[in-house]
Amino acid sequence: MFITKNLYQNDEAWKSTMLGNSSETIGGWGCLLTSVTMMLNGIGYNETPVTVNAKMKDAGGFQGAFFIPSVLPYVWPNCAYRDMQSCETVSAPVSLIDATVAAGKPVILQVDWNKQAGIQTHFVLVKEKKGNDYSLYDPYQYSGDGPDKDVLLTTRYKYNGAKLESEISAVLWFDSYSKMQPEPPKVAKVPVPAERYIIYAGEDDLALRAEPSVGGYLWKRMLLETELICLEPKAQARAKIGVQGQWIQIQDPKGDQGYVAAWFVSAQKRKTASSSTSTPAAAPVPAAAPAPVPAGALSLRPTQELSFRSQPVISPETLIRHVPISEQLISLEPANQTIAKIGIQNQWLKVRDAGKKEGFVAAWYVKYAGGSTASASAAISTTGGTGKVKTTVEMVSLRNQPVVSEATLIKRVPINHEFTITEAGGEAKIGANDKWIKVKDATHEGYVAAWFVSR
Repeated sequence: MFITKNLYQNDEAWKSTMLGNSSETIGGWGCLLTSVTMMLNGIGYNETPVTVNAKMKDAGGFQGAFFIPSVLPYVWPNCAYRDMQSCETVSAPVSLIDATVAAGKPVILQVDWNKQAGIQTHFVLVKEKKGNDYSLYDPYQYSGDGPDKDVLLTTRYKYNGAKLESEISAVLWFDSYSKMQPEPPKVAKVPVPAERYIIYAGEDDLALRAEPSVGGYLWKRMLLETELICLEPKAQARAKIGVQGQWIQIQDPKGDQGYVAAWFVSAQKRKTASSSTSTPAAAPVPAAAPAPVPAGALSLRPTQELSFRSQPVISPETLIRHVPISEQLISLEPANQTIAKIGIQNQWLKVRDAGKKEGFVAAWYVKYAGGSTASASAAISTTGGTGKVKTTVEMVSLRNQPVVSEATLIKRVPINHEFTITEAGGEAKIGANDKWIKVKDATHEGYVAAWFVSR
């Protein structure tokens, strides 16, 4: 069971508030916003649809009225957004939803609220399994709804067969890093040195912590290339950059202070020389270079510290060691099988670690890091037409420019999402590790990384 308090998008307190950057209202279109607000409160926050709406606007979490769930962890760091899994044309993964809800984790479902043809999307938060149905926190309050009344999914949303497998048209998977968000520590601010030494976040999701350890209170997560001011002497900070196990005390652009993992920062932005007129900072101390990826294989990296096991079973007896987020893993499974499992709950991958030892890791805690996906094209492609590509991993970014930054993100799409190539010669780039392809789908046009698509 997932426990939270029911909130309603059509509550008089906020139903007329404009949703995101649009002229729509929370009362009319705020079902996902309100479901997310209930989810956040269930993992330790204290929000309303109005506060979540405002904070997501400030963070770039809306495109018009369109809510972008992947932005959530940058505002509420205890929230982990895993995936949005479409199941309009396939049966919903009911057994996985059951297991997730039974573990007390939040799951938001997309359902059809109207009997008209097609999916009229509405989002609801699952409370618990009730027989062959789900009891819901429904963000839209109908007459008679209240905290003491069960709302069952297939009783209220029954226009596609009145079965869970057919009524659920998409699943949004979430998690939290702790059951309840701990109280933040009281920490005195450190003066910024007169000689400012600037470093940069080397990866998305860089954690800012109150103490120099992975167990330190998590203030926030920051995007790739966020500019950070070192609060330590320049020589001391430079010696730590890229070094595993070292931490650097910094201040971010909003004035928040804390510690970042030195092995995830850089002394300069990841830009080409022509894109910057400033003098480059001194080169960072490099981390150990990853081993070459064998032909046809895929390399992976953990999305958080990861258990490396002798068998695909969670048990103290199977644990070999913990893999840090910076370590490269090589999948020992065929590329098409690997791609199909990445980011998927309850799937396991057989891998080789940096010490060449073989074992198993949870596929839902790894991401694609390298190796051509083109070799798997024939196995994963379901369309043979020219000019079409499909994404080969989860959460591929569509951007308005071929540059990785918060400002260019249009949306993230799931694995097997289809795009049409809109540039001449785009087909020649498919699978290339350093190219971008201009594409479009039914709603947007932009650029996608060529190394994340195949025919």
